Amino acid sequence: MTASQRADEHRIGARDCEATARRLFELEAEAIHLRGINVTLQTQLALRDHALDATSSFFVIAKLEKPAPIIVYCNKIVADQHGLAPEELIGKPITLLAQWVGHNPNYQAQVEAALRAGQTFQYEDEMSRPDGSTFWLGVSIRPLHDSSGRLTHCVAAGADITAKRLERLKKQELQDKLVAEMQERERMVIELQLAQKLESVGRLAAGIAHEINTPIQYVGDSVHFLRSAFDDLDKLFESSRNAGARIPESAERRAYENEIAELAVKYDLEYLRIEVPRAFTRTLDGVDRVTNIVKAMKEFAHPDANEQNPADLRHALETTLLVASNEYKYVARVHTEFGDLPQVVCNVGELNQVFLNLIVNAAHAIKDAGRDADTGEIKIQLAAEGEEAVIRVSDNGCGVPAENLSKLYDPFFTTKEVGHGTGQGLAISHSIVVDKHGGEISVRSEVGTGTEFTVRLPIAGRGEGLIQ
Repeated sequence: MTASQRADEHRIGARDCEATARRLFELEAEAIHLRGINVTLQTQLALRDHALDATSSFFVIAKLEKPAPIIVYCNKIVADQHGLAPEELIGKPITLLAQWVGHNPNYQAQVEAALRAGQTFQYEDEMSRPDGSTFWLGVSIRPLHDSSGRLTHCVAAGADITAKRLERLKKQELQDKLVAEMQERERMVIELQLAQKLESVGRLAAGIAHEINTPIQYVGDSVHFLRSAFDDLDKLFESSRNAGARIPESAERRAYENEIAELAVKYDLEYLRIEVPRAFTRTLDGVDRVTNIVKAMKEFAHPDANEQNPADLRHALETTLLVASNEYKYVARVHTEFGDLPQVVCNVGELNQVFLNLIVNAAHAIKDAGRDADTGEIKIQLAAEGEEAVIRVSDNGCGVPAENLSKLYDPFFTTKEVGHGTGQGLAISHSIVVDKHGGEISVRSEVGTGTEFTVRLPIAGRGEGLIQ
C-alpha cells in the first residue's frame, strides 16, 4: 500500500469515527429527551392516578377480550370497595367486580350490545360491600375506539348515589304528598259543591213535594167521596126502580116503569155501573203512585247528615228507581234481582246518590248505543256475600274503552259530550263508597256490549279510622 493509499484510508476512518461520534451524540440527546418525556409522562400519569384516587367516583378502563374484558386500570376506591389493592385487579377479568353487576342476570350481554352499537350503557342498582353494608351505585359505561375506529376498550365511571337517591325519593314523596293533598282538596271542593247543589235541589224538591202532597190528598179524598156517592146514587136509582113494583098494576105504574127504563137506556146506566168503579180504581191507583213518588222525593231530598244507621238497601234502590224513572223508561227495561239482605249500617242518603248516578249512567250508555225501551236493559242485583252487601248495576249500552277504565273515578273526567256531563258523579261515588263506607267499587266493560259496576259494602258498617 502506498503512502497515498494509507493517507486516504486514514481520512476515511477519521470521517467514520466522526460520524459515529456524532450519531452517538444524537442518540444520547434523543435518549435524554425520551427520558425527559418519560419522566413527564410518569409525572402526568402519577398526577392522574393521584387525582383519580382522590375522587369519590369509581373509574375503570377495560380491554375488550373474550370471554370477559380485562381490567387495565382502576382507581383506588374501586379496589377498596372490593377489599383489594388496585394492582390485584389490573390484568384480571372484569367479572371480579361482581358488586357492579348487581341483580341483573343479563348485565354483560346488555353492556356488550350497547358498546357494539356505540352507545353508553347506564344503570342504577343496590350493591353490597365486603362488610355486608349496601349502597346505591350509578354507572355509565362508554365505548373507546382506536385510531382506526375499532372498538378496543371501554371506560366505566360510577359513583355512590345513595344520598342523591334518598334526596330524589324525598322530593318524589313530597311531590306525591302534594298531589294527594291537591286531589283531596279537589275532592272536598267537589263534595262541597255537590252538597250545596243537593241542598238547593233538596229544598226545592221538598217544597214541590209538599205543594203536590196537599192537593193530591184533596184529589184522593174527593175520589173516595165520589165513589161512595156514586154507590149511593146507584142504590137510590135501584130503589126507585124497585119502588114501581110496589105500585098496584095500573097505567100509571106502566108509565113509571117505562120512564125509568128509558132513563137507564138514555144515560147508559149499565155501562156506567161497570166503568165508573173502574175509573175510580184507576184514579186512586194514580193518586197512590203520585203519593209514593212524592214520598220518595221527600226521602231523597232529606238524606241523613253524616250518621250511619241500619238501612234497607232494597227500599233505597226501589226509591232511587222511582226517582230516576224518567231517565230510563224510554230507553231501557229494568230487571231487579233482590236477594235476602239484612239491614246495612250506612248513610243511606249518600248511597242513594251512588245508586242514582250508576242508574243514570247506565241509561245514558244505552241511549248512546242507539237502543230503546224494547232492546235496552238495565239489571240491578242486590245480595249478601259473606259479611258484605253486593250491588251490581249492569247495562247493555255502548261500553267503555279499556284505556278509559282507570280514569273513570278521576275528578272531571267524562266521556260525554260537552255540556252533558261534569265528570264528578263517579269521583264522588268512589269517595262515598271507599272513603266514607270502607267499601269497594269496581267496573268491567266491553265496548259495544255493556258495562257492569259492582259496589261492595260492609254490612256492619265502616271500620275505625276511616274518613268520617
